[in-house]
Amino acid sequence: MKKYLAILLTLTILVFAAACGPPAVPVESGDETNPSQSGDASQPVVNTDPIKIGCIQDTTGGASIAGKPNEWGVAYAVQWINDNGGINGRMLELHTRDCQNDAEVGVTNYRELVDEVGVVAIIGPPLSNPASAWVDLSEEDQVPIVGHFMDELCTTNPDTGETYPYMFLAEPSCSVQSYILAKYAMEDLGVKSVASLFNVSNAYAVAHERPFMEYIEDHGGSVLAQETFTWTDTDYSAQAQKIASLNPDAVLLCDYANQMVTAYDNLRDAGYTGKILGANTMYPPFNTLVKNQIPYDCYFVQNYDLKDTETGIIADLVATQMADTGTDYPTSNVGFGWDATMVLYSAMLKAQDPTNGPEVRDILENDTKNVMSSGGQYISIDPATHRPTLDLGMYIATYDDSNDIICLVYRTTDYSK
Repeated sequence: MKKYLAILLTLTILVFAAACGPPAVPVESGDETNPSQSGDASQPVVNTDPIKIGCIQDTTGGASIAGKPNEWGVAYAVQWINDNGGINGRMLELHTRDCQNDAEVGVTNYRELVDEVGVVAIIGPPLSNPASAWVDLSEEDQVPIVGHFMDELCTTNPDTGETYPYMFLAEPSCSVQSYILAKYAMEDLGVKSVASLFNVSNAYAVAHERPFMEYIEDHGGSVLAQETFTWTDTDYSAQAQKIASLNPDAVLLCDYANQMVTAYDNLRDAGYTGKILGANTMYPPFNTLVKNQIPYDCYFVQNYDLKDTETGIIADLVATQMADTGTDYPTSNVGFGWDATMVLYSAMLKAQDPTNGPEVRDILENDTKNVMSSGGQYISIDPATHRPTLDLGMYIATYDDSNDIICLVYRTTDYSK
């Protein structure tokens, strides 16, 4: 992995240097607070102060299964960047906060990082509810935020269609992933009737469910039921029994891991034996947390092939994280944290001043092209959406007879409705 990372860094620096040739950031010769101040006024003084960035994740709340490895991926990427020269010689200084999957706590985290710590950019969580609360704050403070908040409402104003200036997504959005899953269900699995069971209080779940059902109906399928619950509900048996009595070809689950586990078990306990389709939160440890047997015709979208040791570094990242933390299951979120950090890094590396929020924002919007992801694909940001261009692919995954995750098909540009 170290050899691969060294090659990747070399290529990255060469590409960015050729594109921009960013010089070291000078400071005024009379700046007595700069530790690299030289007595020779004829020589430019190089700023070597660390660059403070923030990371807000859920590490103790309902989405901590995803938040902890996401945080690890960010920290590992920052360590790698610093070990390989930082941003033009300036080290990154990472400050992490726990939003507890709570929007109000997330705002408190944001204010502390920006106002007290002085971070110049933030890596956000794969959580749409907390991230949506930072839309106006990030613009007011001119703080770029790169994350995995997949609800389009976190990056685009639904009324005007305009992007939120400082919000950027580093993976395919909810609707894109939902279209891929729905298309696969109808064309490859022969699904004609569907139902859903999802958390109506979770922006991530709502943003998945709606476009999925729209695709099914637009292509001649039938929606038999759309059953919901809220954050405070811990049992969905009544909803599951309604769905089971209708016996749809497939049921969509699109929540965070804890809710997915409860919904899955409630459906199987209710006697439903059809296909269950899932968001990318159906990856491990979902298969170890459910009490009912898997595989049971489960199919879900997946960002990476976790076993691919030839393309990208995701397999190495997963193995390193498992060994480092004592985790006994692989998780995609280590790649999410890495990728978001690398997108921000690529913009900072091109900037004349990597601490200048407006400049970094402009680069993120207009010049984020071909950033190598941990999965071996290239991430390019569409200026019109602040989300990846449609050539960033997804897998369809399932579990085999040994309860191990496998990827079935890889789709790149097949995002059409």
